[in-house]
Amino acid sequence: MSVFIFLLLVILFCILFVWTKILLPKKQLRAQHKKLNAIDQHQLTEEELRLCYAYLKQRQPKPTGFIDRLLKKINLPRNACTLRDKSVYTLNHSITHYSLSASVPELNRYYLDAFEVHLPPNGQPFIAADNTIELVYTNQLPLVISLNGHRLLHDLENTGPQTTFSAITDTSIRKETSERVAILNVRRQTHEEYTLTHANNISEALILCCALLLIFCSLLTPLKLMPWILLASLLIILPCLWLMYRRPPRSHLQEIRTMRGLLKPWDLFGEANPKQQSLSLGILDLYYPEHWYPYIQQDIGKETVIEIDDQNRVVRHGPLLSLTSEVKKFPLQNWRHNLTLAAGSLLILIMTTSWLPTAVSFKIALARLQGEQRVTVTDVKQLTQHTLQVGDVINIKGTGRCVIPQTYQSNRTYDFLPFDCSAVYWNKQLSKTLPSSPIIEQTQALLATTSQQLAPDNHLKGINPQLASAIQKSGMILLNNFSDIVLKTAQLCSAENDCPRLKSALVNLENAKDWPLLVDQAKSGKLDGLNVLLRPNSAQNLTNLVDAATTTFMSNETRKTIALLSHLPKNGYLFVNGQGQLLVDQEQPETSLFDLAPAAQWRELQRISGQLLNTPFTLSGIITSLQYDNQGTVHVVVHQEPNTHALWRYVVTTLFLAGLIILVVVNTFLGIHRLRSHFTRYARIQEDYNASIANTSSLLPHPFKE
Repeated sequence: MSVFIFLLLVILFCILFVWTKILLPKKQLRAQHKKLNAIDQHQLTEEELRLCYAYLKQRQPKPTGFIDRLLKKINLPRNACTLRDKSVYTLNHSITHYSLSASVPELNRYYLDAFEVHLPPNGQPFIAADNTIELVYTNQLPLVISLNGHRLLHDLENTGPQTTFSAITDTSIRKETSERVAILNVRRQTHEEYTLTHANNISEALILCCALLLIFCSLLTPLKLMPWILLASLLIILPCLWLMYRRPPRSHLQEIRTMRGLLKPWDLFGEANPKQQSLSLGILDLYYPEHWYPYIQQDIGKETVIEIDDQNRVVRHGPLLSLTSEVKKFPLQNWRHNLTLAAGSLLILIMTTSWLPTAVSFKIALARLQGEQRVTVTDVKQLTQHTLQVGDVINIKGTGRCVIPQTYQSNRTYDFLPFDCSAVYWNKQLSKTLPSSPIIEQTQALLATTSQQLAPDNHLKGINPQLASAIQKSGMILLNNFSDIVLKTAQLCSAENDCPRLKSALVNLENAKDWPLLVDQAKSGKLDGLNVLLRPNSAQNLTNLVDAATTTFMSNETRKTIALLSHLPKNGYLFVNGQGQLLVDQEQPETSLFDLAPAAQWRELQRISGQLLNTPFTLSGIITSLQYDNQGTVHVVVHQEPNTHALWRYVVTTLFLAGLIILVVVNTFLGIHRLRSHFTRYARIQEDYNASIANTSSLLPHPFKE
């Protein structure tokens, strides 16, 4: 099972890697290419491929930190811009050009409808109203390599090296030329704005759950593999925690543009419904937070200063509305992360408690932390002088008896039938023999007299030689003490419904009126000296009837005796091996007790009881449980004293179990609390805006209140 879970975990990681690193980027590339409507496609030539690699390498940002410089030395630059494939796409399209400063080429931005592309600096003079464009896809922005027949990368190589340009992230813009938009400033995201774009990310919680699952798998593996799997899980948890609580690096922060322009709705939709989320600033399609719409209605149709990110999401509107201020005043409640981690921890907790002996691990680990008491005794009197506690290490050598379990034959098998030597009862006085059984004695007496009289060598002894010779010649069998068989049958089958066929057969042999009359005759001595002749088949039938009658009595009496032995005497100690191992080294019987014939059952029970009712035993281990029953018997569960390696497994299991419980409780509480705060967050934000508007009526003279 552990190997299966480990392989399943590896397959899951492989699927996630292939999806996120290979399939998902290709899917996004196909969607982007489909929207651009390319009219032709061909492969890059060797010369073009060389020029593309050289240009992309030239555009890499200079390393600023220690990690960046280290990665550059081993040729692994962070966020490197590389080609996604070697295909060149040709399309006819207009180009929208923005420039924050005409003297700084790095600030030029070029768009094909809603997609930003990178145009080399020498391509701007060749832009026309309708352009024939050849581009290749990179992992950042599509790169234009040819514009209106001009091979831009060839021209760059011929004119000498260019300055290094900073990497640019993509921007979504709708092509429209009727409005003018001024770009006032470009800055990086604040930490609060970055947090907003990753508010619903639960990937860290899923990774932590996978790491916890890996720890669970390590507890099922051999001890040699356990430290390495724990190390692997630790190497997953620590970077994940660092990613969760670190401040995002500057390279991960998007660009925020401060823009000024006329805010207007989109044509018919905006005029029909002022609250429709379809606003634009010049040619930019804007996406406002939904809870801002009540406060921006009066700015529609006016020149407005806003800040937007690369996806045209508005992060600031005017001097009042700001997502950064919202996050500072009303922090985001990432309840999804907590509930995901709580659910994953609860699932692993259930698996741990179901498949691992957590109770034993906890007790042994706790006993080691508290310190143990060592008890070494050879007599019950010595043991009574000690106060046993969970976690004590005991060494006992004495004479006890194996226990017959109460649940005998309840879908369980035992090595010593009917005794279970994984539990030994120890007391001052122990019975060394089976309890006496009158019924067994009566059964044995009936079988003895019947077999003796029907034996070929014995049934003709003590009679007239001439009569014996005649009987022998006729092949008949003589019952020379018929009265004894009747009396012993009456003694054994005393109830009216006992042995009906045997009683009927004996009545017919004597031609008596009924069974009570036959018994009275035998008791009065009228049957003394009476000899009964039987044909061989009749003698065999009588033997079978006696065996059938005695079988029932012997089986029932054997089970009653076993049940009687299963009740322990008062007081004393019952030592139970917590691992189910035997405490007495005895030879196992070849055949189960109840697989034997009834007569042999009792003899086998006597043989086994002679060994196991009073047998020497040795016991050494650590106490994991102590219980007292109504009879005053102390039930002591003993587990084998662990070695250093096993002890570490118990300690890790205990710590892991405690950690899971803490994770479930804490994350459940935080998840519910944050979920409730999340539902009231926007209401509190609107209350804050309404209060600010009331104090600064000059900014929004007519605040809207829902």
